[in-house]
Parts: sequence; C-alpha cells; structure tokens
Amino acid sequence: MNPVDGTGAAAIFWGGGHLAMDSSGNIVLSDRGRLRKVTQAGVVTTLTPQGSWDGVSIDPSGNIYGSGYVQGTAGSPPTFEASLQEFSASGIYQQLFANWESSGSNFSVGTGGLVMDSKGALFLADVANNRIVKFSVGSSTWAVFAGSGTGGNQDGVGIAATFTLYALPDLAIDSNDNLYVRSLGTVRKIAPDGTVTTITSQLQTGGPIAVDKSGNIYTSGIQVINRIASDGSVVSYPFTNSTDFITSLVTDSSGNLYVGTRGIGAQIFKITFPND
Repeated sequence: MNPVDGTGAAAIFWGGGHLAMDSSGNIVLSDRGRLRKVTQAGVVTTLTPQGSWDGVSIDPSGNIYGSGYVQGTAGSPPTFEASLQEFSASGIYQQLFANWESSGSNFSVGTGGLVMDSKGALFLADVANNRIVKFSVGSSTWAVFAGSGTGGNQDGVGIAATFTLYALPDLAIDSNDNLYVRSLGTVRKIAPDGTVTTITSQLQTGGPIAVDKSGNIYTSGIQVINRIASDGSVVSYPFTNSTDFITSLVTDSSGNLYVGTRGIGAQIFKITFPND
C-alpha cells in the first residue's frame, strides 16, 4: 500500500518512522524514508520524495534535520554511508554531515532517534554502535557524547557508560537539555555533562520514548503506554486502539501525547492524559 496525502483518515501511512513536533504544533515524521507533515487540522502532505529520512528533529525556525544513510560504493555487499541532512524551512535540501560513518554490512548505520538541544546541537541514538553522538552543526564537527560502543547498561560519564540500543531507538530531551533513551529494558538519563544514570528498569525492551514539559517520561510496550513520573513511579495505560507496533512518541506544549504506529493501516493517535 503506497502512502497517500489527505486529511484525517483519508491519508495513508507506511509507518515505522520517528515523530517530531514543530513550534506551531505540526507533526513532521519519517515514513519509510519520506518526510511528511501533519498539521493540527490533520492535513497530511509529503515534503520530500523517497529518501533515507529516519530520526527527525526541528529547530525553532522550522528547519528539519534527519538521520539516515545513503548507499555508497557499489559491490557485494555495498557500502552504507551515514548522513545527517537538513530540509530547510524554505524547502532547500542539503547534507550537513555526509559519510560521517560507513559500514559494509550494517544498513542501520547512521539511523536512530534525533533531538536538538537549546544551543542547537544535535544528538543521535546511534543504534549501529550503541552510543549517543553529538553533532555541532555550526562547526561541522561530531563526537561521541556517551557510550563506549559496547552493549550493556552501565552508568557512568561519557564513554564510560554503556547502552544496548535496539531497532527504532528514540531519543527525548527535556527543557534542561537532559537526554532520555531506552536501553535493554531500562530508561536512561544523560545530563548535559554526559553523566548517565538509570531512572527505571523492568520495562519491555527498547523502543519509543518522549518527555513532556512537566518532566513526565513516556514509553510504550505491547498495547501499553507507560508514564514515568519524576519520582520514578510508573503508571501503565492500556493502548488497544491499534494492533500495529508502536514506533514513535512525541508530546506537544499542552502535554498531549502522539503515538505513531507501523504496519498496514499505520496511524497517528493523540492521547490526552488526566491532570495530575
């Protein structure tokens, strides 16, 4: 089933990508390599043709950034080259970090959740290497921010910490520039100085994560949404609206949660939680 633009239920998604929210409350998502936009009125349009868009982040000016890869040298196997790309608010596309990493076998190279901090730096949940990578857009430099590259769940500072990231790893960021990521059934917090701590464990493995303006963290499991309060307590809400797999979560300025799914009939759901 091919993706179709339209309003509300008339639109068709392939699903399986990441969601981001712009300052006007519009959702921008990666949809099987395409970049698509959903307005508050539910109008869906395709911004870019098929490409390699995966993780998505938006700056205050409306410029869209994405993680992904392009196929490099042909051969058997071909080379996959990681790329960080930009689709500007005026509709101009450019690669910011072309071939910053490459692999001859791992087509997940360069993919993963992407967020921007208050200073304009981009952070990637680098699933291929179990680490968090920081990109300084203005200076065109990148460096490992946290994670040794070895799988694990060890807390620590910077590369002394370890992560085990799975397919579709999301990143979330709060108003104080703390990062949040799921790693092997845990939720991990990464402070601006690179200190990694474990917030909670015993969750289902890997996947989507989001944080709202009050600091509540959201994760998903099989037909469930978990809400983790600042004290670490977890409340689980049944999510039976869809039999499809949840692939991404994002919150708006009012604290509403948006849930993206994948599979035949992939949809985006809006959830309003009771007041605390």
